[in-house]
Amino acid sequence: MTRARRSLLCVSLLLGLLWTAPAAAQSGGIGVGASIGVSNGQGFSAANPVGLAGKGWISDRHALAGMTSFFLGSDRQSSYWVIQGDYLFHNFNELEVDEGYLAVYLGAGAQFTVIEDTDNQFTIRGPVGVDYMLGSAPVDLFVEVAPTLSVTDPTSLRFDGAIGFRYFFSGE
Repeated sequence: MTRARRSLLCVSLLLGLLWTAPAAAQSGGIGVGASIGVSNGQGFSAANPVGLAGKGWISDRHALAGMTSFFLGSDRQSSYWVIQGDYLFHNFNELEVDEGYLAVYLGAGAQFTVIEDTDNQFTIRGPVGVDYMLGSAPVDLFVEVAPTLSVTDPTSLRFDGAIGFRYFFSGE
């Protein structure tokens, strides 16, 4: 299988997971917002891509989350575009707050990165984070870190992080 076909297959699978999320999560609402990320990986350390973040609840503790972002490069760094999807498990019992809900979450997911003038990357990731859902407002704030393992050449391990917010639309 050629590199282009593998890349197309990976993107198709990831988009398929993200495409089905809204249909499964309508009863819990869909959240859309923004995030800013950081990575310590080779070629990514100086870039802080701003992105679009989404989340769809599929049960009271499980959600599908996705993010897409881009970075416009310069003479010293290539431009790139990232799309990722995660399946998240939330625990609301670990941390308590006076108003709203605070959940610790962990999950598993994948990320596809299109990099200018080089080979694309496919990675698997394990996000761990904290999600604060405001009391009466349909907004959440999140912070996460994700060990990310590249399964394409060159194979490497890096740590990605993100901070962001989402506004939730009622699924009713």
